[in-house]
Amino acid sequence: MAKATLSEKVSETTSDAEAAGDIIEGSPTASLAIQPGQGLVGDFDASDISFPKLQIAQGVGALSENYKKGTIVLDGETEISDGEKEVEITVCRIGKMFEENIEWDSGEIPRIMNTKKEVLEADPDATFVWQDGTPASWKAIADALVCIKGDNPDDFPFEHDGNNYAFALWRIKGTAYKHAAVPIFTAAKMYYRDGIN
Repeated sequence: MAKATLSEKVSETTSDAEAAGDIIEGSPTASLAIQPGQGLVGDFDASDISFPKLQIAQGVGALSENYKKGTIVLDGETEISDGEKEVEITVCRIGKMFEENIEWDSGEIPRIMNTKKEVLEADPDATFVWQDGTPASWKAIADALVCIKGDNPDDFPFEHDGNNYAFALWRIKGTAYKHAAVPIFTAAKMYYRDGIN
């Protein structure tokens, strides 16, 4: 794998955020574009860009078979932390979206929309909060493009000042939305108004 400097990658991500005018919008990968002059030709979109996933093992699900609850995992196979070891993560870009609230074992794939307006166009009876003991039919989620500091150059291929880093996409939902995404949004809209990169 060809190595790029961290500053080159952050610069690309920052220019995308600046072009969009705000760091908080829909999925970060939806707005990533191939930069002119990069030696690439063709009609590119978000489906042509892939990032590893940052995940936190839960008590159920595929990761729970190999990792204890709370373990932070990169791309489903590399343990970054057992949940006790601190991890340095920088949020490069984050976007709020809405995910259809369906039973996890239903076999259905939930729809994801970027705005409440899109949700209401697709589902006029949509709800966004608990009402009379009934859960919301749509939940807020976030996608964050993050930069993670790590030790192993094979898993963290970008170098900067003698440290290794990897970029990943972190889907934040459920209770993590309140405990992680909301503080990030608050920082971006309040005391980090010039951007959180």
